Amino acid sequence: MIELLLGGPLGPDGALVWTAPAWVVWTASAGAVLALVAAWPGDRSAGRRLGELAAWAVALAGGVVVLARPVWVEESERTEAGRVAVLVDGSASMGIVEDGVPRSDAVAGILSHVRGQVDRAEVFTFGDALRVGEPDTFEEPGTDLESALDALSERMTGERLAAVVVITDGLDRGLLRRRFRSEEAPTPPSLPGPLTVFQVGDRADLKDLAVRSIDTGGYAFLRSPFQIRAEIEGTGFEGTSVPVSLLQDGAPVTTRTVVLDAEGRAHVDFDVTPERAGRFAYEVSVPRYENDAVPANNSMPVVVKVVRDRIRVLQVAGAPSWDVKFLRRFLKGDPSVDLVSFFILRTSRDFDGRYGEEELSLISFPYLDLFSTDLWSFDAVVFQNFDYEPYFTTQSNQLLRNLEEYVVDKGGAVVMVGGDRSFGLGQYGGTALGGVLPVEVDNHERPSPETFEPVLTDAGRRHPVTRLVPEADENDAWWSRLHAMDGTNVVLKAHEDAAVLLQHPSLLGADGAPLPVLAVREVGKGRTMALTVDSSWRWSMSEAAEGRGNQAYLRFWKNSLRWLMRDPSVSRVTVDTARENYGVGDEVRLVVRARDTSFAPLPGAAVKARIERDGEVIERSGRTTAGGDVVIAVPATRRGTHKVSVSVSAGTEVVGDAETVYAVTARDPELDEVSPDSAFLAALAARTDGVYHAPGTLGPVRVDPSAGRRVTDRRELALWRAPLLAGGIALFAGIAWIVRRRAGLR
Repeated sequence: MIELLLGGPLGPDGALVWTAPAWVVWTASAGAVLALVAAWPGDRSAGRRLGELAAWAVALAGGVVVLARPVWVEESERTEAGRVAVLVDGSASMGIVEDGVPRSDAVAGILSHVRGQVDRAEVFTFGDALRVGEPDTFEEPGTDLESALDALSERMTGERLAAVVVITDGLDRGLLRRRFRSEEAPTPPSLPGPLTVFQVGDRADLKDLAVRSIDTGGYAFLRSPFQIRAEIEGTGFEGTSVPVSLLQDGAPVTTRTVVLDAEGRAHVDFDVTPERAGRFAYEVSVPRYENDAVPANNSMPVVVKVVRDRIRVLQVAGAPSWDVKFLRRFLKGDPSVDLVSFFILRTSRDFDGRYGEEELSLISFPYLDLFSTDLWSFDAVVFQNFDYEPYFTTQSNQLLRNLEEYVVDKGGAVVMVGGDRSFGLGQYGGTALGGVLPVEVDNHERPSPETFEPVLTDAGRRHPVTRLVPEADENDAWWSRLHAMDGTNVVLKAHEDAAVLLQHPSLLGADGAPLPVLAVREVGKGRTMALTVDSSWRWSMSEAAEGRGNQAYLRFWKNSLRWLMRDPSVSRVTVDTARENYGVGDEVRLVVRARDTSFAPLPGAAVKARIERDGEVIERSGRTTAGGDVVIAVPATRRGTHKVSVSVSAGTEVVGDAETVYAVTARDPELDEVSPDSAFLAALAARTDGVYHAPGTLGPVRVDPSAGRRVTDRRELALWRAPLLAGGIALFAGIAWIVRRRAGLR
């Protein structure tokens, strides 16, 4: 009966909780007191007065209790059995047909088996992300198992699962599989419960012929043969002869036949001699046989950039030296360099002794032809310890102006290397050539003979010329180990738009800044470089003495040549795509990067992009971020090779431009590799103390019986709604009213 009046039972472990705010209780109490005071007046006997007030007091107290909202709260804890999470691979590779049946058909049977072994199985689908529920179709745009497991752990934070079941073919495209392939003891993923892996897909039932990869070296030289090497893989075609075709811009070039080995692999090489410079799309393809699981991977396009045959470099040295010898040997040893070298030169003064032509071993220096008609055929000119006055006996000013035009208007490159005949000692101050150098030259120069170690500047840490290794700390260490220099030419200062990469540790220029030792500059269409020392060859010797060969010296000059030649990888403006091949419907993200002359990020620069394909043009624009880059997204809507051209400007200054290409195909990157990876799945299970079940095997699920979670059950009984309380208020209020009415009061 009491439970009925209270609205429910009162448990022995419960507690009374007043849920109304305190101000409500105090206000109600004050109102009750005022009501009692208001009921006091009136002509009636003392007994009636006391009876009425007592009844009103009980009723008003009940009202205050209702407004205070008392609740009887009971809490109890219990342990809930651990849940089971089942992760189903929903990627496109799960839809590959094997022996006439898609791999995904095995998923339903495995799920039924798992549900028959465990309770509370929750199913998730994963591709490049994790979502709740079974896959409707197997078309997820990627496979990242580690990210899916991480997302599951985050979702189940604080809960230990009874089991984690993964149903997949093992073709993980994320970092986890790469780690297990490349490391002896790979770090296992974080798991919220014991792992059981069910593999679907069997290599024995698979037939697929594919062009797995293509290697071209990235670029080729005009009219010089280069090689396109393709890797062919045929699962189910082991030992078979396969014709492999090469196409250029869609037209057949040649066909070769290869025999796949016992693992279904083969390499085929195509020798190609390009007749024109530019960017060209090649395609390697194999036939589409019956029952081929993925016909889309039977061809693969690749883009090759064809450049001029070799870089023509003119080296002019005024006297023999170790520095001249080392640089000449480096240039001659580079197969991409066509070197024309002049040193130990004969001047007009050699005739003053009245020697006959046949008595002189030195040839006459053809300076007029070199710096007029022949100059424009060179890509770079190196003046190494060379003073022009003794040799340019006529038209010297015009020849120096030719060099200025060669840089500014024709996009040529000039390097000046130090020595007792260079910079101010060579009287280049005030000349047209001196005006395009990165440093300002004083013709009254007094060189410094003091030995010193050049200091790498902040710009030098970023610039591709002095970036000997990619890691910044290691690059600093390389420069700190190099041999000291035997003195330096003393120039006035760096030009205002030049970038100083190496500086003197103690000497100052005319502007009060440290004296530049290595500086570079972009002038008009061309580039110039100034190295004020003539002992860089010692960098080779010091590294060799410590058992590291001559890599520092070689890398420095290789970097210099690449930068002077505007190699796209060391340009101030670059444009890249995440990959070369895209599928129709993909989003192509063009990453444009812009740098200032010191190769620091250039923020706020205006970027214009033009994407062209068979006459169709798409234009986009944007501005670089604080990091000097901007991402421009373009949909891949048409198959074929797309040419991208970008231009970057900062205010009225044109920073530069860049080009790239990408191909759009019907080929799905998720299907580039189709053979199930049982070795990875078995290693993953072993590394995590889990269980691996091969295709067709419905083994037990590994369960942690101690798994589960503590659940708190809370029961609340709202006493302020109890019939007993409402009835009591009504009863005593009625009694008070009746007593009051019988006394003749209202």
